Amino acid sequence: DIEGLVVKAERGTPVLIRDIARVELGPDERRGIAELNGEGEVVSGIATARYGQNALEVIRNVKEKLAEIAPGLPAGVSIATVYDRSELIERAITTLKTTLIEESIIVALVCLVFLMHVRSALVAILMLPVGVLIAFIAMRALGMNSNIMSLGGVAIAIGAMVDAAIVMIENAHKHIERLKEDHSNAERADAIIDACREVGPALFFSLLIITVSFLPVFTLEAQEGRLFSPLAYTKTFAMAGAAMLSVTLVPVLMLFFIRGRIIPEAKNPVNRMLIWLYRPIIAAVMRFKGGTIVLALIAMAATVYPASRLGSEFMPTLNEGTLFYMPTSLPGMSITKAAELLQTQDKIIKSF
Repeated sequence: DIEGLVVKAERGTPVLIRDIARVELGPDERRGIAELNGEGEVVSGIATARYGQNALEVIRNVKEKLAEIAPGLPAGVSIATVYDRSELIERAITTLKTTLIEESIIVALVCLVFLMHVRSALVAILMLPVGVLIAFIAMRALGMNSNIMSLGGVAIAIGAMVDAAIVMIENAHKHIERLKEDHSNAERADAIIDACREVGPALFFSLLIITVSFLPVFTLEAQEGRLFSPLAYTKTFAMAGAAMLSVTLVPVLMLFFIRGRIIPEAKNPVNRMLIWLYRPIIAAVMRFKGGTIVLALIAMAATVYPASRLGSEFMPTLNEGTLFYMPTSLPGMSITKAAELLQTQDKIIKSF
């Protein structure tokens, strides 16, 4: 087509490009280079999942396909994975498991130290996995996948999920303390039920308040909405599940597990020491109510300046423990120089 272009056609036979020049195919200009471990050039590819797909499942399918085609590759050709997101995903799931275990241990220790009753600790501990299970059931029903943000929502909620159970257990202990030493099992059951009725509604609505605190996140749009909505969904599901369990499962578990001797609060050395420290402070606060409010306002005002210096950012720094290095060069750099620098960089990275 280029050879047939007319250069000049004023008189007689027109002069074409092919009459005065040679037209031939040439190589395309290189726009990038891929290198591996400082050992030389390679061919690189990136597998991109469709939006909304399960990344872990896509990665497994890609690995199966690579294993399938590996025997048919030419001699000396192999496929090496340089970045695998499944490691990050599995590490995030492991982090959630670790958080659940740590939270269970802490809850057990708190109950043992302050209540000195092993079975009472089981009530709060058993509530955690059931509450998390409710969150995952809701995610499954809505077709939501687990990712860093959705798992983060569960991890955030875990700390607040057991609050209701601990408060309800402690209140049951106080009611049982008031019973006669030779009380019957029926009297103990009635005391536990009375304790649940006394604080149950307040605990239920307190958890609901925490549940709705993340509702404004659902109004976020575009990139912010896609990023943070999974976190808001899972935290809402977990807290809603905890609110429901606080008035259903927890009272039943208390009837089963709160057995045996209950040590009164006044006989617990830890509680006695804390009460000894607490009483003078609360007495001073109640005596000087106005001064307490003024001090609180001064403390709040003192935070204005440091808060104004904090600045703001859309995306906080995430330490996922996975490196993905993609260097870009200056536009005027030659491909030869770019290859040299890339090979040097990869050798340095490979060294550690």
